[in-house]
Amino acid sequence: MAYQKFCYWVDIEELERIRINCEKEGIELKSEVRIPCRVLRSSWKVAYLTTPAWYGLCKRRTSWYWESEKAGKLLVVSNTSLDHLDVRGPIVITESNFKPDRFPSPDEIMEMIKSKEYQKRKPPTWERVEPIEIEFYRTWFERHRANEPFDFDQIFASHSANHSNFIDPKYFVTRNGLTSPYSIANSLRVCSSCMEFFNILGAEWPIKYVVPCIGAVLFAHLPMDQYFEVKDIGALTQQGDL
Repeated sequence: MAYQKFCYWVDIEELERIRINCEKEGIELKSEVRIPCRVLRSSWKVAYLTTPAWYGLCKRRTSWYWESEKAGKLLVVSNTSLDHLDVRGPIVITESNFKPDRFPSPDEIMEMIKSKEYQKRKPPTWERVEPIEIEFYRTWFERHRANEPFDFDQIFASHSANHSNFIDPKYFVTRNGLTSPYSIANSLRVCSSCMEFFNILGAEWPIKYVVPCIGAVLFAHLPMDQYFEVKDIGALTQQGDL
């Protein structure tokens, strides 16, 4: 079966309804407190993120959460629809055959980072990269690009430009009148893809195409460099596009 996830931003009461339903059906409701993307594992039938998860292993990389309208909210991720439990329209993630026409050049990446909207929304901690993080990226890069020099400044610029593209899109496709931004690099050069998977960044765009970051490859077991369609069912319903 093709990969698919249903993601719901919920309050405490809605989470309790889901918990009760899981108990009735004999399904384990997993709780993730450290690594947000882990709830995207296909082997986890249903799981939820507590707010401490955003302070966990990727706290700098997921600091966008605390600057967003989602701050303080809980996220439930399921292999199947939970609409029958009267929770709000899901964000549906499915494996896609999408391929971009091209990626931006290094000069274009630097221009994307200068975006006023990106600079306004950028969390204060985003650029405070710790040495242990650089070593993590070095290890993965050298494992997959042994013949290329490792340049973290270049990689971090790509991380920043990728988030910028979901805030102030420069690289996107237009289908049925909808603007759909996409990840502007491969998995080795994007970061904290959970921001886009979970609509923390890019909520303005009901459909987008997202490549998993190395963390999502490692912890959620998502395929490297594979694009996923991220569809906001609630937003599309409101716009009359469903």
